[in-house]
Amino acid sequence: MNKLRNILYFLTVILALSVFYSCTGTPSAQEVRLLDSLNQRSYDLRYKQLDSSYKEALLAINYADEYDQGKAEAYNNLGFCAFMRMNFDAAEKYYKKVYKITQNELELVIADIGLMKIYQRTSMNKEYYDCRNSAVRRMKRIDEDQSVFVDVHDKRRLNYARSEFFIVSSIYYFYLQQQSEAIQSINQVQDSDLASDTAQILYYDYIKGSAELFEKKDAEQNNITEFDELFKCWNMSRNQYIYFEANSLQGISSLFENKNIFNQIYHERLKAIQTLNSYYHFTKSEVTENDSILPLNLARVALEKFKKYKDIYQIAGAYVTIGRYYNMHGRYSVALDTLRKALDCVNKHHKLYYKNGKSTVDQLKPFSEQDTIYTELSWISKNNVKTVPEWIARIREQLSVTYSGLGMKVPSNYNRNIYLDILDYTRQDKELESRSQELEKEDRQLNILSLFVFSGFVLLIFLFWVLNSRSKTRNRKHSERLRTTLEVCQRITASIPIDIGSTDEIVSAVGTAIQADLKKLFHAYSLRIGIFDPESEKFIYPSIDEDIIEDELVENDLIKSSFNLFLPKEETPIGVIELYTRHKITKDEKALMNVITPYIAWTLGNGLTFISLGDERIKLEKQRYVYEQHIADNKRQNLIKKSCMAIVYGITPFMDRIINEVHKLTAKGYLQDEAIKLEKYQYIDELVSKINEYNDILALWIKMKQGSLNLNIENFELNELFDVLAKGRKTFEMKHQAFKVEPTKAIVKADKALTMFMINTLTENARKYTPEGGTIQVSAKTEDDYVEISVSDTGRGISQEDVARILGEKVYDSSQIGMESTDKEELLKNKGYGFGLMNCKGIIEKYRKTNDLFKVCMFSIESTPGKGSKFYFRLPTGIRKTLSILLCLFITTGLFSCSKLERPVTKEYHPADSTSVTSDKTYDKLLNEASLFADTVYYCNVIENYPLALQYADSAINRLNKHYLKNYRNKRNVMTLTGNGISNEINWWNGLVDTDYYVILDIRNEAAVAFLALKQWDNYQYNNTAYSRLYKLVSEDYSLEEYCRNLEHSTNNKVVAVILFILILIVFFIGYYLLYIRKRLINRWNLEQVLEINKQVLNSTLTSNDIPRSIVDNCFDGINELLTIDMLSIGVYNEDSHRLEFAYYPHQMEWNDTSVEIQGEHETLTEVMQRCFDSQQYAAGKLQSIPFYDNNLYDISVQALPLMVEVGETSRCVGVLAFSRQHDEERESNRLLIELITNYVAIVVFNSVVKLATKYRDIESAEEDTYRASWEDSLLHVQNMVLDNCLSTIKHETIYYPSKIKNIIDKLAKKSFTPEEEKENIQTISELIDYYKGIFNILSSCAAKQLEEVTFRRGNVEVDELVTHAQKYFRKMSKRLQSSVTFHAESCSEKVIGDVIQLKFLLENLIEECLTVPEEGEVILEAKADGEYVRFLFTDRRREKTVEELNQLFYPDLARMTASEDGTLKGTEYLICKQIIRDHDEFAGLRGCRINAEPSPEGGFTVYFTIPKRKVSLGKTKGINKEKQ
Repeated sequence: MNKLRNILYFLTVILALSVFYSCTGTPSAQEVRLLDSLNQRSYDLRYKQLDSSYKEALLAINYADEYDQGKAEAYNNLGFCAFMRMNFDAAEKYYKKVYKITQNELELVIADIGLMKIYQRTSMNKEYYDCRNSAVRRMKRIDEDQSVFVDVHDKRRLNYARSEFFIVSSIYYFYLQQQSEAIQSINQVQDSDLASDTAQILYYDYIKGSAELFEKKDAEQNNITEFDELFKCWNMSRNQYIYFEANSLQGISSLFENKNIFNQIYHERLKAIQTLNSYYHFTKSEVTENDSILPLNLARVALEKFKKYKDIYQIAGAYVTIGRYYNMHGRYSVALDTLRKALDCVNKHHKLYYKNGKSTVDQLKPFSEQDTIYTELSWISKNNVKTVPEWIARIREQLSVTYSGLGMKVPSNYNRNIYLDILDYTRQDKELESRSQELEKEDRQLNILSLFVFSGFVLLIFLFWVLNSRSKTRNRKHSERLRTTLEVCQRITASIPIDIGSTDEIVSAVGTAIQADLKKLFHAYSLRIGIFDPESEKFIYPSIDEDIIEDELVENDLIKSSFNLFLPKEETPIGVIELYTRHKITKDEKALMNVITPYIAWTLGNGLTFISLGDERIKLEKQRYVYEQHIADNKRQNLIKKSCMAIVYGITPFMDRIINEVHKLTAKGYLQDEAIKLEKYQYIDELVSKINEYNDILALWIKMKQGSLNLNIENFELNELFDVLAKGRKTFEMKHQAFKVEPTKAIVKADKALTMFMINTLTENARKYTPEGGTIQVSAKTEDDYVEISVSDTGRGISQEDVARILGEKVYDSSQIGMESTDKEELLKNKGYGFGLMNCKGIIEKYRKTNDLFKVCMFSIESTPGKGSKFYFRLPTGIRKTLSILLCLFITTGLFSCSKLERPVTKEYHPADSTSVTSDKTYDKLLNEASLFADTVYYCNVIENYPLALQYADSAINRLNKHYLKNYRNKRNVMTLTGNGISNEINWWNGLVDTDYYVILDIRNEAAVAFLALKQWDNYQYNNTAYSRLYKLVSEDYSLEEYCRNLEHSTNNKVVAVILFILILIVFFIGYYLLYIRKRLINRWNLEQVLEINKQVLNSTLTSNDIPRSIVDNCFDGINELLTIDMLSIGVYNEDSHRLEFAYYPHQMEWNDTSVEIQGEHETLTEVMQRCFDSQQYAAGKLQSIPFYDNNLYDISVQALPLMVEVGETSRCVGVLAFSRQHDEERESNRLLIELITNYVAIVVFNSVVKLATKYRDIESAEEDTYRASWEDSLLHVQNMVLDNCLSTIKHETIYYPSKIKNIIDKLAKKSFTPEEEKENIQTISELIDYYKGIFNILSSCAAKQLEEVTFRRGNVEVDELVTHAQKYFRKMSKRLQSSVTFHAESCSEKVIGDVIQLKFLLENLIEECLTVPEEGEVILEAKADGEYVRFLFTDRRREKTVEELNQLFYPDLARMTASEDGTLKGTEYLICKQIIRDHDEFAGLRGCRINAEPSPEGGFTVYFTIPKRKVSLGKTKGINKEKQ
């Protein structure tokens, strides 16, 4: 009892500790809510009150305990605040703190973006790229697992991270003058990323406006767009977001400084300007066009806002904006004071963060004569000082302008030189130069380590050579074992017969072949082979050695060694072989066994493949048989429909005659002649009666056949059809339309062929009626009971009246649909007859009549004129099969794993020398003159002759433009000395124009200096901006990322070298032991190499259709490593062409070049291999000399071995393996290895190329036949369904009109009417017959369109086959007869050209018609050659028919039409026969096929028809077969 109590106490303590530790580290809900609230307040205040934002973030850190994500978010907020204060060290520390405290990818990517902002502002390019790459990787991982972000707070943070990343990237590209990349980056910000985040919206708008990150049109429109973006930012931010309010005001002020731009915006955006003026109460009255103080007022307001926000960086920027204003208006003294304040901001920042608030002498001054090494450059070069070069450069550039305006040239040059030095010092290739030194240092270390490694290898090789003599005995034993292994492998691979039937037979054959040899080779007591069963996941062991039982294993003390048998690229073994020995298997024996096991595995796999291929062929043959049965049935139905169409076509002449007779009555005045009138009435009545008779036949036939067509209902994935549809995208692209097919997982239960027909019809309609630039979209929406498939377009649309007409009327005039459109001519070009939509409606009606499951089916249209249309139909939802579910899961996983984050595309790399693309030898004369003029400009500036300098600058630009126009001829894209906006040399650079960009830089720089001295500020600004932009592009480092990768590779190489050096030391100390077993290792390595070669050979048979080519490509390296060869070739004997087919490696045509000059003892490679194949013995030869690098001729010796296999009791050569050796030394082990490989290749080639390829060819042939049968079945099925729909519509829609005409004719013939009444009746008849013919033509054209698809399958048909089929069919049908009918058949040994299904159907119809008469007698079928035809004569001796009756036999006759007991229509047989002969006359390849009937001289009548003969044959007529029923 005490023990039980102690156990309970112990379990209680364990449980308590588990609960305690499981709860540790989990933040409370209260802490999460508190930190999220504080962080959100800090985020909301960051652009409003920076101090308050900092305090909230600090509070969050103080309250944080276990909530690491909240703490990380707080540090990110602190990092932002420190960054805005320009405390870059603190900001960097805060952001890096995030890396240590959380693994949350979202906060880590925000920290990466924060560091990107720091490094971008401080021009630390390498560090910026490192952080950006890290952010890209993290965002990719986030995108792959977005499902975890369900919390609203997390979603907001994710949207912030995305938008911030792209905005920061665009700012970086902007400062590098990579305008297109900047625009591309900013455009990747999605509306969803900015949703409900006003601060990010403002940030986005401000950056787009201030940096002009939008698609450029023209300069004037760009100015308006820039102002609109800035004004929108100001309008949203005022009174709330002080940071963006000040920034937008500063941007507008900079824009307004240019008088021309201000005037343009004043005229187009006057209301916005007045809003700014009235909001800040600048002037009591409205702003005028000549107002020049507005930019200054805006900049001053911005300055006050920045001071309130305490952003020292933006404060200095506002001072620069104000200083620039004063410079432009000639108030240089005030400008100098203002710019001193900007410079004080820089000093204040440096003093505060890098001098601990103490005053120092290294401060920036507007001008210092003693400052030989510029102070700011010393700051920039220090690693521990993070200043902003671009910040200082802007101030220095304006100070240069100010001093120039004051006439102080030396201070002006002082500031401009600093400005240019900063540009030079911060360009990217300076960073590259500093890092290249580090790479060189790494290389020197690597060289030293490589020397040590090389020395170690030399020492090791020496030891190997010293102890080499100890291996001779071991080598001899190894050769004997290798020879035995060769024999075993030969027997293994030849052990499977091609007609293998089961796995037991496979295992028995292999076991019998290898049992004795393996027992001898490994001293094994016994062995057994097992086959892996995937269902039970166990090995199944058919009995090989009956003596192995458990008791005997124990009694004999046997040890079992198992070797799994793997096929290449398979993780699951195909089987296992177990050896039972009295000793433990040694390593050498294992190595030898590892050589043998791939042979066994391959043989087992080959045998299983034979079995599976046999099963596959049987399966395909069964499937094709089913399709063939469907085709035969569908083709019979198709012929019946065509026969119906023949009746339809027969009605048209009668209608034409009626129209003609009515015309005679009205136009020729026959109404006045009573006799002629009555005669015409009688004739029209006869024509109408004939039409009614044809209609009655048609209606009766359609009624009897209604429903005989079956829908092929099945469950299928709709996406299969969508994938096929998407492949036709090219036709839409040719019309410049966007075609979108949305993937779907929907399963429908319907007829697949008809569904594809409907979707194709709707998409083709959308393509025709959608204009260029429109969009067509195919999608599917799944509901509980149905799937709605829709085709939407952005075309012209359809009015509601037209929609009602299409859906409500079974037959409508499509030419009137949409004619209210303005572009009627274009619409008429694309007009069809409306058959497609009518057929779609008919198919849906067919579905609805099937059963209640299809009641959900419908077809409908939604459309708005001018906006587009949506055509859709519904089908019932299907049931997904388990296999389909697994397949969809696999595809979904693959797509998900392949998704990746899109990032901006960087420009191609321009080499440093590309700025002057012409070499010294080909340097253009014009460029040379431009360079000389540029030098002259410099000297003119030195002597202060500035007007002359500008003249020379203009001359230099003139030469550059001439050089440009000589090559490109675009006069609008030339350089100018003065102007506005972006200078054209930037476009030259982006367009990869060949010119000297260094000359352009010199010209722009010196022109800026000259304009500065002449106080032409606009021209100075234009040239200075052009110089800055082009300089950044020229100095851009395109190899940065590639350099970083090289640096990483160098580091990795160093690590590898260190590891190798350590390994050499280890090998050195254990060298003696290794050298002692050297030969054993070599032998084992040789076996492993043979194993690897065997795997490559096996792999070649499994992964390639061209097996010989794959063998030489894959095995060359392995054999070369084993035997050192120069060339490998294989020739395989082709059973079909009866010749060798060759493959070579390396792929050189020179192997078989024939040269007359050097013939004699030389041969071509193919000749040597052919000689080896013919003799079936080893052959050697000397190839014709081949020229090598020094153009001398060398002889190449080649050796060829026959690929021999044992087939039954005979040997068979299946090909030749040839190779050339680098040296002629021959060792026995090498010869055995060569024989081993050769015999293995022979067996594999025989089984894979000869035996297996034959089976694969049979399978491929069966697959092609099955696919062709499936396609033809679908085509016939759709055609029959549409024809059925068209014929039914003809029956319903046209039967009324002939009866109405007949009633009117009867009245006119029997009653007396006044001339007016009579004329009115005749007019009614005319209108009825015209309308009747119109609607009849529409419907018959719809049906005829379906007959355009030829379903005639032409082939060679044995006459015997047709006659035999007729005999069998007669026996089958005559079983139900009460009377005795004798059937005689006489055939001939001919072949005819035709459709075998149609011809059999023709004979079936003749027999069926014959057996409708229950009389005794004789029926005869004869077939005889008749010139180019075979004439078939079907004689019925029981009945007599007159010539008149026989002449009408193949025309519709209602009197012959009767309904049979089984519900089918009798009397149509001869019409069907006539249609079959029509088809053969058109498609069999020889015109002249006829069918007719005539009285028989011996009594009765004969129906005969002719079919084209295959060829003239002298075969004897076969005997007569008689069958009496």
